[in-house]
Amino acid sequence: MRKHHALYIALAAFTLGGCGAGGGLALALTDPFTPKPGGKRSITVTNDARNGILHTNGQTADTIDINGHTYRNGSSLDIGYNFQNRLSDFTYVLKTDNGTRAFEDGQLGIYKRAYTAVVGASIQHRYDDHGNQLPNQLNEFRIRSIQGDATPVAQLPTSGIINYQGHAFSGLDDRHGNGEPHGRLNYNINFGTQRGSGSITGLRGFGDINLREGNLSSGVGIRGIADSANKGSGHYELNIYGPNGAEIAGKAYNFTDDQKHDIGFAGSRTN
Repeated sequence: MRKHHALYIALAAFTLGGCGAGGGLALALTDPFTPKPGGKRSITVTNDARNGILHTNGQTADTIDINGHTYRNGSSLDIGYNFQNRLSDFTYVLKTDNGTRAFEDGQLGIYKRAYTAVVGASIQHRYDDHGNQLPNQLNEFRIRSIQGDATPVAQLPTSGIINYQGHAFSGLDDRHGNGEPHGRLNYNINFGTQRGSGSITGLRGFGDINLREGNLSSGVGIRGIADSANKGSGHYELNIYGPNGAEIAGKAYNFTDDQKHDIGFAGSRTN
């Protein structure tokens, strides 16, 4: 659904020239919050158990209908028209039995930047094997997929502290009228010590969230504890994407006082 884009037509005319391969990182360094055209062009639909859009609640779908179009494992979803640094929504239906029986539906929220995309699912209904609707899911929100080109180890800095800033969201209602998520991410990685820590602020219901220090591991990224002022302790994980460590993207989840709402986040280098 191409929402929230009409407001940015004038901006697009001025910024299209600066979003090529040579200007993308420079633009990210100066402003990690303004909507921009271009950026990540597509996401891949997979059935991966940890990071696949087709996998949910212990089940794996054969197909997913997104805005009325059917996608299978390995299909590509075009998000090139969506603006960077904004949260866009799409209707979805997960189906099994070779795409003939729905077992979950709702809305996908896709937040993208130049090199990454974070896909969340606001679950509205689940269905049993006979097609009967199960009780409503109380606005359950899950981060289903985090996609991007991981930065090769050889391109990562070997010293210094890099700051990343961006957005965070925990539902499709967690945004302003222009599509900008309410949450703000601020995260530092010390590439000399191979450790990172940061914070998320502005998310309704969670209060301030402290992302405790975690170790940077090759091929894994950073994993650590996330402490919410209002919802207890959970976990977070992130990885580094794009040329020269241009972006980070990840999720926080499994809070002691809220097992039903994950948080997605992504940010760009500011230095």
